[in-house]
Amino acid sequence: MARTIEKIEYDLEKARRDRDAWQTTRGGEHNYAMAKIYVSALEKELSEALNAHTNPLQKDS
Repeated sequence: MARTIEKIEYDLEKARRDRDAWQTTRGGEHNYAMAKIYVSALEKELSEALNAHTNPLQKDS
């Protein structure tokens, strides 16, 4: 089952807060790098979900 756009947005907001917290934490370089990757993945998922929502007849390649 696909996640809803609202759920993705909620997770993205939380991930951004976590990423920003790790950025200012001493010794949190690895966690910050992982959080950046997670934020990027959520942004891509949100973009794809919005695209699918606006173009429901478009087939995936």
